[in-house]
Formats: sequence, structure tokens, C-alpha cells
Amino acid sequence: MAASKEVSNNVKCHMIKADNSVASCSWFVKLKDKTQHLIDLKISCPICFLFDVLFIVLVDKSDFSSTNIFINSHCGDITISLNNSFNPKTNFILYVYGLKTITSSTGQYDWVVCYGYKEIECSEETQSNLPLKEIEEDMHLPLSSTVTQGTLPFTVHRQPPSLYRFDVNIMFTDEKYFIVFVKVKNQLRCYNVSGRCLNKTFPFELPSASSVQCKVLCACLQQRKKGRIFVTTTVSHSHVISFKTFLSHVDTYRLYNLAIAFGTRKVYPNMRPIQYFYRNKSVEYFQFILNSNYLKGEMRPYLKSNGGEQGSVVNGRLPGLFFSTYIDITTNMPNPCSHYGPIRLYYKALVMFNPQCNLYFSDFYCHYKRHHVTIILVPKLSTHNNFCRQYLTELNIFHNPYLCLRVELNGTFTVIANMDVSVEVFYTETINVRRALELQYGFIVETPTIGKGFAKPSGTPKNPDCNICNLK
Repeated sequence: MAASKEVSNNVKCHMIKADNSVASCSWFVKLKDKTQHLIDLKISCPICFLFDVLFIVLVDKSDFSSTNIFINSHCGDITISLNNSFNPKTNFILYVYGLKTITSSTGQYDWVVCYGYKEIECSEETQSNLPLKEIEEDMHLPLSSTVTQGTLPFTVHRQPPSLYRFDVNIMFTDEKYFIVFVKVKNQLRCYNVSGRCLNKTFPFELPSASSVQCKVLCACLQQRKKGRIFVTTTVSHSHVISFKTFLSHVDTYRLYNLAIAFGTRKVYPNMRPIQYFYRNKSVEYFQFILNSNYLKGEMRPYLKSNGGEQGSVVNGRLPGLFFSTYIDITTNMPNPCSHYGPIRLYYKALVMFNPQCNLYFSDFYCHYKRHHVTIILVPKLSTHNNFCRQYLTELNIFHNPYLCLRVELNGTFTVIANMDVSVEVFYTETINVRRALELQYGFIVETPTIGKGFAKPSGTPKNPDCNICNLK
């Protein structure tokens, strides 16, 4: 809690702009390259930016090699000999970050409270002033150029509800020094890890439903110069990796409310009875299901792709099969063409959806045109019920604005679906296509394809600029 208050005070200080009316601190840093040329830096910032360490990254523009310097902020005028670690041939880029060390229950890391960025032209005696300023949305991460050498491969693993872990996909023969940057909104944090590989959970929590950028520098082990000054040489670095943090249960409910608000533009939702759910795939897909001795006619669920809302907790974690419900209100038939393949399976809706099932709202999104709602359909005895109940918004199967059962006067059920949006059903269980065809509660037809005629395995992200289906 103390660390959180300290960070909050630092953030409040950021509201004070660096101008002539604000007292400032300055650091005079002289860097000597291997030819004894001097790079004379004056680094200054308002005194409201309280930090513990100056972190300097020098990047040679001729080959994008870089050197990293950590300096205790209490050091006075200092001269650092870089030996063979930095000898720029043309211009170089200077990144400076003011780091405030934070210790919390999740670990220790550094909060970047201010930064500076400048491109400097080389000369025998280089002098430059660099004022540090508050963190901004478009702040530069070091070595973010597309021109890279020795690119470091790494992955961000996400585990619900809010656990994130770095994994550098390489094992070094000797110990390295990893410098990790994590940027979210207008906040930048970093932390250091030593070892032959990097496989570590973030030592801080990230806000839900937020876009994150990550960058990793891999350096040789730090070399102590004098006092509390360390110099490292970057041996490889990663590209900037972007991902979105998971939506919390509250965020998913907020997304549901956006969908409701969109649907209530009309007094009465356009709920229509449907007899079949349908699904389009390739010829080879259905041939393999029907003719394979391995599948024996079963259409088996697979993990949901990253299509739609990028922060959805079901992406890559919940298995299922997508079915469509939309029918044209003039023809009372589905669209005669398909984006997803030339073979369409119609499956009787009441066989799949009945009172022994639960419904969960999962997603609301668009791809620049029509809006879609994703509904998870789970039999009550399914092993996936607990996952859905933990992270998603449950719907009443008899009364909701998207997909429900209507009880007729004779006691039978009719499935009705909303036609004002495209309601996509994600069914979590295996379906035996061969049996459905034999017992005639399913049938297959050919349909013309439009567009590519197939779905990308990774899925298509939602339109990030839509003001209707994106959380603010």
C-alpha cells in the first residue's frame, strides 16, 4: 500500500510541466569512447520528478548496437569510460529514463517517472542538453526501430484472470542480464533479471482490458565502474510485442451493457424463431470428419482463436465450435453465400440448445460493418461450466435479448434469436455429424463463397476504432 501511495504522489507531480518557473536538478555526465572522444551530457528535470536511478541507453545508428548505463541519481558530476562498448561512427540515439524503485507484495521493479529522447550527431567533442519530461502515450521504448540485429525471440503467456509471464525462447550458454520494459497507457515500468534464460511472471499487476507494449534487452552481465555505476553492452533485443490484458468479470459485464445499449435502439428486439444453427467449412474439413477412422464422424471442439475482443478470457482457453443463427428477415433463410467455406452443415437448434444448457455472454464486436454478439452454449453437465461461470456473464435461457427458448402453449420449445445483430453460438461439446445426417436432424448443402472463403486460424480482431463496441 505504501508503494502505491508513493507512485500516486509521483504521478501527481507529473502534472507540473518543466518550465522556467519550476526548480530543476541537473546531472553532468561525461562519456569517453575507446578513442577518448568525449560525449558531454547535461541531463535536467524538475525537482518534482523524484527517482533513484538514471538509466541511459546509447544506440549507434550505424549498426543499432547499444550500451546501457545505470547511474545512482545522487551521483554528482561523473565521467564514465566506455572502453570498447560504445564507439559510434555516425549519429547515435540517446534514451534517458528516471527510475523509481518500487517494492510491493508481487516483487521489486522500477517505475519510470520521466524520460528523454534525442538524436545526436557525432563529433570529437559532443555536447548536448537533454531535459527529462513526464511520461506520454507516444513515449519511445529503446531500440524500437524496425532495423534490428540479433533479434531476441520471446513470448508473453497469459493466464486468467490476470497473470502474465515472459518467456525468452532461447537458452544462453552463459549468464545474461535481461532488462524488461512494460508500457501500459501512459505508464512505463521495467525490471531486471539475470540468468541463462528469462521465464518470469511480471512482478506487478496490470490493469484489465488495457493495451500493453513490451520490449526486452539482453545484455552481458553488468560491469561495476565505480560507486553505484553499472555499464552493460546489449547483445540482442526483442521486437516490441503488443497484447491486451484480460477483461475482468466486471469488464465483460460492461461489454454486455454496451451490447444491450446498442440493441435497445429499437423498442422491441427483432427476435425470430429459427429451426437450425449452421456452420460453413471447407470440403476437406467435412470429408475428414465423415471418412476418418480416427474421428468416426465426430466434429470436435478446438480452442477459440483470438478473433473479436483481444482481451477476452476465452481466447485460446475455451474449446468449442462456432455456429451462426442469422437469417434474412425477407427470405427467412440464411445468407446464401459464406465467408468461411463452401459446405454448410445445418444442425437442428433444439438438439443443441435445450433446458439442460446454460448460456453465457462472451463478446460484442464488429469488423467495420455489422455487429456481432458471441454466446457460449454449454450443457449443464459440461466440465466447461465452471470456467464460464467464473469469467463470463450468465444469461437466462428463457429471457435474454440474444438467444433464448420460447415456451409454446402446448409445452414445446422454440429457439428464437436476435436478427438486429449477428448472434454467433460457440458450442463447447463434440457433435456427431454422421449420426445427425443418419437421423435427419442435420443436413449438408453447398454454398457459394465470398471473400477469401475461409477464416484465418488466428481470428480477426475487432475494429479498435468503433465507438459502439469498445470499452473506454
